[in-house]
Amino acid sequence: MRAQWIQTNGPYGGSVKCFAVAGTNLFAGTRDGGVFLSTTNGTSWEVVNTGLTSTYVQALAVSGTNLFAGTYASGVFLSTDNGTSWTAVNTGLTSTSVYALAVSGTNLFAGTYGGGVFLSTDYGTSWVAVNTGLTNINVNAFTVSGTNLFAGTICSGVFRRPLSEMITPVERLSTGLPMHFSLNQNYPNPFNPATTISFSLPSKSFASLKVFDALGRVVSTLVLEELPAGTYSRQWNAADLPSGIYFHRLQAGSFTETKKLLLLR
Repeated sequence: MRAQWIQTNGPYGGSVKCFAVAGTNLFAGTRDGGVFLSTTNGTSWEVVNTGLTSTYVQALAVSGTNLFAGTYASGVFLSTDNGTSWTAVNTGLTSTSVYALAVSGTNLFAGTYGGGVFLSTDYGTSWVAVNTGLTNINVNAFTVSGTNLFAGTICSGVFRRPLSEMITPVERLSTGLPMHFSLNQNYPNPFNPATTISFSLPSKSFASLKVFDALGRVVSTLVLEELPAGTYSRQWNAADLPSGIYFHRLQAGSFTETKKLLLLR
């Protein structure tokens, strides 16, 4: 008998736009019905839409225990419980028509209509545009291949950009243990378009290093993780942001310190 396709039961949400797999869970994003979950290899489906304010789901992506849904006109939603509940994660996302999602390690990319490509390094808590060289900001598809992110656009073909240009890992500078928490002034300052920020942790801590604009809005999250004691550095590339004054803030335990940066074109 020749192998053939077998239609499964559902999901009943109109056109199926995307799929994602997390372990034995199969998720389907639909045009009219939101997100459906099957734990039976597609034999049966259940709706998992609580908190999802748009049921037009165009993209799904999995990063660890996090499930992301990209929607038409309502941005990105995050579920940490296999779709049982959803929360919008759109801070910094200036276009909320999300057509594509891609994951590289702990980094999440969103392709949008009218806004280009956005990067989140903190599971959607904040987003920053990474559009340098992208002449068409209507992005319809993504794939990660090797060290590159490929973006498929509407009517302008395919664009490629090295992941290393957009993602910079936290570098541990030394193994010697500092005596106290500290946040150093970025170097160089003024800068264009990249600068390096270093900080010290005297003990194992959950560290948050964020950059804010002059209005207090988060424009980049550089660190959001637990780190061992030590001295670290992180490069910030502001190629997609205008000239002006910015602030970088380190929070670790009860410690908080903020310093000023100056971006000059």
